Formats: sequence, C-alpha cells, structure tokens
Amino acid sequence: MNKKTGVIILTYNRLDLLKITVCKVLAQSLKPSEILIIDNNSTDNTREYLNNLEGVTKIYLPDNTGPAGGFYEGVKYFAEKTDVDYVWMMDDDFFPFDSCLEILLENADKDHILFPYTREKDLAFRKQPGWWGVLVPMHIIDTVGYPMKEFFFWSEDSEYLLYRIREKYKFKAKWIQPAKGVHFTKRETNYRKPWRYYYEVRNMLYMRLYVRKPTARRYYKLLRSWTFLLGAIIIKETDKGPKFKLFIKGTMDGVTKKLGKTIDPVTQKVVVKQK
Repeated sequence: MNKKTGVIILTYNRLDLLKITVCKVLAQSLKPSEILIIDNNSTDNTREYLNNLEGVTKIYLPDNTGPAGGFYEGVKYFAEKTDVDYVWMMDDDFFPFDSCLEILLENADKDHILFPYTREKDLAFRKQPGWWGVLVPMHIIDTVGYPMKEFFFWSEDSEYLLYRIREKYKFKAKWIQPAKGVHFTKRETNYRKPWRYYYEVRNMLYMRLYVRKPTARRYYKLLRSWTFLLGAIIIKETDKGPKFKLFIKGTMDGVTKKLGKTIDPVTQKVVVKQK
C-alpha cells in the first residue's frame, strides 16, 4: 500500500492518556510515515516524556492555542514540510485499534474524508465527526486550507470537517465501520468551567450567524442551543455567577465577531494582548 500518512496527536496536560495513544499509534499494523505530537504548552510532565520519546516528531507550542491552534499547526506542518498523501488526526484521548489506519487506507481516495467507528468510554457511538481518527487526504487540505485557529476552543472541528470540507467544497465523508477506536474521555456533571461556556456560546453564534448559510431552521437551532446553555447555568450548574458573566460576554463577542484566545482557561480572565 503506497500511501504516505502523517499522524497528528494533539496533547495538553493529559500525559497518562497521551502515553496510551502513542502506544496505540506505534502498534498500528500499517506504520505511518511520520508521527507528529503537538504539545499545547503542557504544565505537567509531558515535555519530559516527549523529550525521551524517539521516532516521533515534536512541536512544542509556546502557549496553549487550544485544539484550533494545535491542529492548525499540525496540518500546516504536513502540508508545507512533507510529501504525505494523508493526514490522520486525533486528540490524546483517542485510542485506535491496531488495524484502524490500515483499514482506513484500504478505503481511502483523494476526494473523501474517512472516520473510524468510534465508541465513547461509556460505549455510546460517536455520531458526529471530530478529532478522533479522521483521515484527510492532502488533496483536500490543499483545496480547503487549514483549521480555523481563531476559534481556540469549540466548533473548530465542525467548521473544518462538517462545514468547510463537506458543505462548502462538497467533498464527501465516509464512516468506515471495520476501522475502530475508542474516545476515552467521559463528560461528567458540571464539567463546563466558566471559560468553556464563553467559547461554546461565542463560537456557536459565530458559526451559525456568519459561517454557515442562514436559514430559518438554523436560526431556530441557534436560539434553541443558546437557550439550552443558559438554562443549564440557571438550573443545573454550580458557580453560576462567573458562568453567567462569561456566557453573556461570549454572546456579545460571537455577535460582534470577536474571535481568538480572549479568555484564559487557567485564570478565567480576559487575555491582555501584548503590544
């Protein structure tokens, strides 16, 4: 099988999961041409582990740029510095079965993006495409460009994989059921921190107001999603004050097209730009 594949593994402060993902990728029945691990400025022992890991390429980002910035840098690397035919992308919590890449490549062509059959930790089937083992031909990347790094967190995978590739440029997607993997992170009650509410509502509004074609149905879904998030704060969540405050700021910034890393996930405060 003469198809060169580059792997992107994005990680941030989840060393235990990263070690498993790396082992799973290294154990693939069909070896990729290059494995690239992007560390989003982790503050645990990730860098020490990566410094001692041989046979993989590493990029250490000087700041946490979120999934959007991390996958932007990874896709850019393979597009501009290598001659791979496909890019296989995953977060550090996706564990592919040993034959996953081989089966994906057996079904691959230059005009389709491919997704493995992915189960969650609680055995639910992952019904929406995202950064869990998606295989993207370089031909498509050359056509549509790189992920939108300005999103920082949330919706960057939907913008890239669902809207831009599939809706705007009309490339097709396939679910390849024999190719399997596990998405290991499980969301718990009150998993949304205040900063998450900010980015979820901001990017959701920006996507549905300015990126996707406006329709009455999409405006209805926008209002429903906005109301659901607000209701979750009021009814279910703890720490309601900070969450409500950042939810309102996210609403305003989404409507006014203010993107980028504007709220720091660590401090929960507005990021001050250096002049």
